[in-house]
Amino acid sequence: MRMLLIVAAAGALCSCGSKNASVSASDVPSGNQNSAASEKNKREAGTIVLDQTEQQNGNVVVEPVRAKDVPVALTVPGRLTFSEDRTWRVGAIAAGRVEDLRVVLGDSVRADQLLGHIHSHEVHEARAGYEQAKIELDRARSAEAYARGRRDRAEKLFDLRAGSRQDLETAEVDLKNAEAAIQKAQSEVEKERAHLAIFRIPLDLPAAENHSAKEEEDDIPIFAPAAGLIVERKATVGSVVNVGEELLAISDTSTLWMIGAANETDLAELHPGQLVHLQVRAYPGRDFTARVLKLGEELDPATRTLQIRIAVPNPQGLLKPEMYASANVRQTGRSSALYLPDEAIQDVDGVPVVFVRRGQTNFEARTIKSGQHVEGETEILEGLRPGEAVVVMGSFLLKSQMLKSAIQDN
Repeated sequence: MRMLLIVAAAGALCSCGSKNASVSASDVPSGNQNSAASEKNKREAGTIVLDQTEQQNGNVVVEPVRAKDVPVALTVPGRLTFSEDRTWRVGAIAAGRVEDLRVVLGDSVRADQLLGHIHSHEVHEARAGYEQAKIELDRARSAEAYARGRRDRAEKLFDLRAGSRQDLETAEVDLKNAEAAIQKAQSEVEKERAHLAIFRIPLDLPAAENHSAKEEEDDIPIFAPAAGLIVERKATVGSVVNVGEELLAISDTSTLWMIGAANETDLAELHPGQLVHLQVRAYPGRDFTARVLKLGEELDPATRTLQIRIAVPNPQGLLKPEMYASANVRQTGRSSALYLPDEAIQDVDGVPVVFVRRGQTNFEARTIKSGQHVEGETEILEGLRPGEAVVVMGSFLLKSQMLKSAIQDN
């Protein structure tokens, strides 16, 4: 039905130019009546008329359709998704309340950028433990200094034969116990310091004039683990979160994954590291180079397909997750088919159309069925025969004339 509509439109559109020419016979010189009638018949046959001057001004180039030998391509359908190797999920490292979040979906962030804060009582407990450990360390150091002094005095008295060996040995044991207590206290301080370091808050609170300022210093900061885009935001300001609960997700979209489904019969043609050419609906006729990362371990029992993972470079950000895509894998065999430059094919109401020359100034709009894209050219499955002269450059001008004529005719 679409083909009939387009052909009818082409006939109507092309005949629009005849409105100016289809005047009464009395207004046309008798010598030109036959040529005018002939021109009218040609327009009504469904052709678009462009004289030589219009073709030159529009850079219209016509070439015959030729068969071309190209490598056979295996097509694997699939969809784009975020690369799990380049996606980071930011979770809560302590239970508490979200005090603020400074980013929204789609924001671009850099590595170690501050994203928000969590207020948690675990920080107060960790800081109290750290302060207590420092006190115990100071106490152990004082005890060690006292024990060392006692040992030194007992040693002098023993040398002067004014003290017993037992007193000296007791003092030395007390000193060793005091030194061991220092090591234990130091280990406790390091443990509490490491606990605070996980929260990435300052070890020692600066002098603050009010309590709220000190509270802000104890809020746990949320930092971006890497540069990328905010692709998920599951927390809101004021919400209470538990340890490990996901707050945000960040992804570097300069590389995406395509998750494809390969038929069981095609598995022998696929292997990790293989180069493929990706195509998406958003950019018809454009290839994106990608590479097979991994083949799945088991077939889907319902579809008899194997999941394959393909790494897709996306430096310009043109590709988006959840786009449908197809990956073409070049094979060793070759096949012969008709091909036209992508520029020769115009989209009219969702239908591919080409313009076939029927004379020096006459062109026919014809619907086709297209196939795969290979290096800037499109395979023609139906609608053309080898040798037919087709507009390969300037076809947009003919499409414009066709649509303009249709509008005028209506």
